Amino acid sequence: MPYVAKYWLLSVFCLCIATALSARHITGGELSYKFLSGSGVDNRYEITLKLYRDCFSNGAQLDGSAFITIYKKSAAGQPQIFKTYEINMTTRNTLTLRSPGKCIDNPPAVCYEVGIYTFEVTLPAEPAGYTIAYQRCCRIENMSNISGSGQVGATYSAEIPGTSVAADAPKNSSPVFAAKDTTIVCEDNYFLYDFSAWDADGDSLAYVFCSAYSGGSSNNPQPQIANPQPYTPVPYSFGFGASSPMGANVKIDSKTGIVTGIAPPAGIYVMTVCVNEFRKGVLINVHRKDIQIKVAACTIAAAALDPVYITCDGFTLSFQNKSNSSLIKSHYWDFGVPNSTSDTSTAARPSYTYADTGTYKIMLITNRNEECSDTAFALAKVYPGFFPGFVFSEGCKNVPIYFTDTTKTKYGVVDSWKWNFGVRTLDSDTSALKSPSYTFADSGTYQVALTVTNSKGCEKTTYADLVVRSRPLLAVPHDTLMCDIDTISLTATGPPGTYIWSPSYNIDPLTGNTVKVSPDVTTTYTVNLTTVPGCTSTDSIRVNVVNYVTLNAGEDFTMCLTDTVMLTPFSNGLKYVWTPAETLNDPGAKNPLATPVNKNTLYAVTAYIGKCFATDNINVTAIPYPDVRTIADTSVCYGDPVQLFAEGGAYYTWTPAIAINNFSIPDPVVSPPVTTTYTVSVTDTLGCPKPTIKDVLVRVIPPVPAFAGNDTAVVLEQPLQLQATGAEFYKWYPGAYLSDTSISNPVAVFDADVGEFHTYSVKVSTPEGCFAYDTINVRVFRTMPDIFVADAFTPNGDYLNDVFHAYPVGIKQFDYLRIFNRWGQLMFSTTNPEEGWDGKHNGREQASDTFVWMVSGTDYLGKRILKKGTLVLMR
Repeated sequence: MPYVAKYWLLSVFCLCIATALSARHITGGELSYKFLSGSGVDNRYEITLKLYRDCFSNGAQLDGSAFITIYKKSAAGQPQIFKTYEINMTTRNTLTLRSPGKCIDNPPAVCYEVGIYTFEVTLPAEPAGYTIAYQRCCRIENMSNISGSGQVGATYSAEIPGTSVAADAPKNSSPVFAAKDTTIVCEDNYFLYDFSAWDADGDSLAYVFCSAYSGGSSNNPQPQIANPQPYTPVPYSFGFGASSPMGANVKIDSKTGIVTGIAPPAGIYVMTVCVNEFRKGVLINVHRKDIQIKVAACTIAAAALDPVYITCDGFTLSFQNKSNSSLIKSHYWDFGVPNSTSDTSTAARPSYTYADTGTYKIMLITNRNEECSDTAFALAKVYPGFFPGFVFSEGCKNVPIYFTDTTKTKYGVVDSWKWNFGVRTLDSDTSALKSPSYTFADSGTYQVALTVTNSKGCEKTTYADLVVRSRPLLAVPHDTLMCDIDTISLTATGPPGTYIWSPSYNIDPLTGNTVKVSPDVTTTYTVNLTTVPGCTSTDSIRVNVVNYVTLNAGEDFTMCLTDTVMLTPFSNGLKYVWTPAETLNDPGAKNPLATPVNKNTLYAVTAYIGKCFATDNINVTAIPYPDVRTIADTSVCYGDPVQLFAEGGAYYTWTPAIAINNFSIPDPVVSPPVTTTYTVSVTDTLGCPKPTIKDVLVRVIPPVPAFAGNDTAVVLEQPLQLQATGAEFYKWYPGAYLSDTSISNPVAVFDADVGEFHTYSVKVSTPEGCFAYDTINVRVFRTMPDIFVADAFTPNGDYLNDVFHAYPVGIKQFDYLRIFNRWGQLMFSTTNPEEGWDGKHNGREQASDTFVWMVSGTDYLGKRILKKGTLVLMR
């Protein structure tokens, strides 16, 4: 195997064991202990603290001494300080990772100084055991998975179990990790890091990611007395946490301690692993280790496989190189089938279907016969037929619930169980037994998880929701009614268990969830359910006993034909039968809906309580609604009245009561100002108590906006174009000099017989006949077409000659009026002959002076008139 592979076996990634640091120099640490000797009363241990420092740090050197505190734990309360020790550094080492070769691109330099602090201590055996703690602040800045890491410290601790766990539990040593402290990992590349440990006592170990702890502060970076438990978790950044310290793509194998996955972006990450020690199936200790992983922006040409690929539900496996380095140019796979030459592939992500069960040794060669070639081996296990499962007993809080493994395996045997009972606030809600029991302290819904393995390597997790109640669910029917000559059944609903009924009065049997009772007096029966000892519920039902049925169908009544009405008898019956059924929605209901079709309908009802019954009837008279006729929708001119009309009843009410002379007669007169819908409610005296409702729409034609045009002036023999607006139809008066009196835009041409002033009136009408009048005054000049202007004006606010105007006569199109000062600056301009100049420019009054005016227009014959002159502004 080439030189690079050796470093891959070292777990190709940059690792710094995590500790908080004061001067940003400490990069890791671990507290552990080793049992030396003991009689069971007093035990002697060797305590070891390891602290790590980056060789390239500009910060302080490793501390010459470290303060380590031992707490005596108490099951009942606050831990008590046993003693604090100041321990001088025992050993200093340097760990260096040299150049990994040309098959890794951009490798980081890795070098750490390691300070070791060791001492021995004798501790009396205690029921709750001891906690050993060391604290330091602060961690390095800009860590990728801790918010504000430069202000966050670290706590390293170890637990010595007490005799309450097991009599021999204090005779225990910390697991020893096999991990190398110098290695390389590249971002977005697969990596594998061996975080496994061995245990000198032979205890079984299980691995899990857990929370890193903070400790110390910037004010007290090296506490001489470490704080007791509980310790505060570090503040993880978004996307990271105790169970995902390097993101969702990095996992730890709970059985082997192997950390694998796709590395996150380049940066520094804190990872904490907890090793659970089980002795004879009992958890005796949790050992912790923090590591600080430096992920580099590099790539590695490596063949990287998981140690084992296994299928437990088929014969097909898919494979993929865990390294995605661009330096890898080819893949060669051998799937390990003996005596076969066709079990190979050159695909980057092949799949292979095995013909038989068994364990196969697969091989991957990257860059085969090329530079940076690498080889990796793994096992492929094919053992389908593994079906995990479990069941559990009924139970309540504070009562043991029993769990039974029902896992089936076709190959091998089931060889391990890991239960998690789903109590989120506890870490101890676990078991490694095949069929354990667990007592829940609180009611609620818990997701129970069972992870099982078999001897062939299959591992699966199955889940089930367990509802833990304060007591079993038990329900009986609502209180009921029975006749004294009957026997009825009572059924209690609940889980399997023992049901006991009381009292024993006219009941058979006394046990079971269903019994028969025949009391002749009102009796309350109580049922007690016991699912398991200590898990009980009680409920009761009152059986009211009568010797007759109460029934009154109600008073006869009158309704409107086609309506639906609810029949409401007064009765204590439990069952009802109504006739005739044809006009009822449910003839078996106590309160059916009736829709009679005849004038008179006699409804009969029979009410039952068991074998007891009673019968009564009610007569319903159905009268048709009033047959109302109204005036059709109509239109009216604005301001004009219109008479409404309705008939077919005795009483009338019109709404809204707006612009109406009388709202309670059949034919009121209305004159609404806007379009209005009038609603008439009509009742009669024939018996139907409800009115008939009708609407009449009165559409109001808005006032006609008749407009004959603005008063104007014209000269003799020149055509004057009139233009009226406002509606569809027009009539002009008088008709003299007009081209047409029945259009909106006739032309007037005046001759010498006309007077100086002439007035026209126009009638403007709508299709509905609504109309209005308007007039226009025409001044007739006996001159040629012209635009007249004055030669002076006095804008002094006396309303006399305050505005300078142009007066067009015989002009069809007025182009403009413009006024300039003596320097040629435009003071005023308009194209509207109705507008004039008030002697201001941009809101400022102009002083008395002489100004130049210019006017332009076109007469009715198309001749343009252009004039200019001077005017005098006088103030």
